[in-house]
Order: sequence, then C-alpha cells, then structure tokens
Amino acid sequence: MPDPTDTETPPHGFRTTRLPDDLPVVRPAKAARYTASLLVMAMVVIAALVAWQSWRSLHLVRDIAAGAPVTAEQVGAAQSRAELLAWAWLVGLGVTWVAFTWWLWRARGNAERLCAGRHRLARGWVVGAWLVPVANLWWPRVVVADVRRASHPDTPPQGRSLREVKPGLVVDVWWAALLAANAVDLVAVFVLDADSTEGTFRALVVANALSAGLAGVAAVAALWVMFRIDRWQTGREAIRP
Repeated sequence: MPDPTDTETPPHGFRTTRLPDDLPVVRPAKAARYTASLLVMAMVVIAALVAWQSWRSLHLVRDIAAGAPVTAEQVGAAQSRAELLAWAWLVGLGVTWVAFTWWLWRARGNAERLCAGRHRLARGWVVGAWLVPVANLWWPRVVVADVRRASHPDTPPQGRSLREVKPGLVVDVWWAALLAANAVDLVAVFVLDADSTEGTFRALVVANALSAGLAGVAAVAALWVMFRIDRWQTGREAIRP
C-alpha cells in the first residue's frame, strides 16, 4: 500500500510532499492590478504627447529661423504645454510606481503562500529595491522574476529554491525596455536640453520618440507579467495561511 507522504518529482526536478486537503484559496489583487495597468497605459499616452510636443516645438524653431511670423503667444503656449507635460510625467511616474508596488507587494504575499521556495530578496525589498542607488538597476527585476517563478503552476509548492525555475523572457523585456527608456529620458533632460538650437530640438524629437516607443514596449510587457501572475495565482490552494 503506498505511503500518502511519498514524494513526487515535478517538471523542474524539485522533491515535493503532498499537501493536506482543505487549504485556503489564494485570491489575487485584481483591484491593484487594474489600477496599476491603467496608470501604466496613461504613462505611455503622456510619453507620446511629450514626443508630439517636441515635434511641434521643432517646427516652431524652424519657423523662427526661417523668418516666418511667429507670435509671442505661440511661443508661450508651446512652453506652457512642455511644462505641463513635464509635470504630468513626473507626477504620473510617482503615482504609477506606488500603484505597481502596491500590486507587487500583494502578489509577493500570494507567491509566498503558494510556494515555500526562498526568494532572493526579503519582502521589504518589494519597495526598497527601487530606492537603493545602483542596486535599483537590478533588484526590482529580481523581485518580479522571483514572484513570477513562485507563482508559476509548474513550480512545486515545497521547492526549496526558485533559481532553477526560468524567470520568463517577458520579465527581461520589461526591465530592459524600462531601463532604456529612463536612460534616454536622462540624456534628453541633462544633455540635449542644454541649448535651444534647431539641432538640439531635432535630437530631442528623436530622443522623445524613442523614449515613447520603449515606454510602450515596457508597458505591454508589464501588463502581460501582471496578468499572467494574477491568473496563475487565482483560485490555487495555499500552503500557509
């Protein structure tokens, strides 16, 4: 007669133990995901508007250089739009970070209830990983990757390590696109915004268009990551309260 505590070897090669019946069911943080998703998409719209405004400004500079009639009101309106979009970007970035971190905190808690595998960073780093200089170039990706690993249906609940589970290419795409977009933004703000020549405005158009495209890629990847993690966590039995 087989022993009910016999172990099994799942796809990833971990040794596991059968879990008792009547375990609590995990419910994902859908409200947090919906909020974060809407804000992520709003940031892409803002990035596109920034690129559009830089293109408008380039044409205004060209008109001035060519001696075309340009009024002070037109120049003032362009400056006002640029300032408004800059503030919208900064405020939106902060609010989106709060919403995404809120979702990630909830998803991390669920992941810990679904899988005993050890995460590389403690739960507090769900927030702190973004705030530590230099480390914030890598740690947030580590947190998200481990949450995805622990939430994957093929990951055994009693596995001891998550390193042997693939993090998923989409996580790397999200993080690479996000870092690249931020790098382009920094160049645009601190390097290209040094003077008001036509060449500078032309470079700003290219930089802002590139940043908007990268932001779009990062947004699509982030939405997919959040959707998949929430879907994997939905209705599954937890191994702990």
